[in-house]
Amino acid sequence: MTPWQRAGLLLGRWPVRTPAGRQPLPAAANVLKPLDTETLCALYDEARRLRLGLGGGGPWLRAHLDPDGVHYLLPNPASYYWPGTPVSDGEIGWWQCTALLWMRDGEQASGMVAVLPETFTALPSTLPRRQQRRLAHRARSTERDSYLWGRGHKAECTPEFCGYAPEATNSPDDTMTTAGDGATR
Repeated sequence: MTPWQRAGLLLGRWPVRTPAGRQPLPAAANVLKPLDTETLCALYDEARRLRLGLGGGGPWLRAHLDPDGVHYLLPNPASYYWPGTPVSDGEIGWWQCTALLWMRDGEQASGMVAVLPETFTALPSTLPRRQQRRLAHRARSTERDSYLWGRGHKAECTPEFCGYAPEATNSPDDTMTTAGDGATR
């Protein structure tokens, strides 16, 4: 964590700050939501289906997440993805969310996914506020994303080891290009 992140954690501040000149996110966005693997994968699938730009992973992500793990999600938009930012077909109407992921091998990684506000607010929130703040700071300070985790895992990634079998039409590198935040690497 940076010194500013540590100070915010100690002071009990919510870590997501509104960029200058922008409207703050609604109070419903200042929440961290615990999710099971199926719910998290459904959010990634919805983002891909709606072509929001931050969704991917598909079968690769599903195969590599801890099937019994609890993952965490919080709206954490970058200034250029802040809701209301003009885009070619209107303005951004979704929230860029940071996901704290538990991978199959017990490691944590981060990821990004675009989530519609109504979808996010419909998810249950069962964690005490103090724990939400602590996990939100942790999610934002986790530098190793699922793409980097996948690169480290690539040598041992076999159908026998992790249950993932890339399609015959994809090259090995194609299986991880959208694993974390939807960006091709």
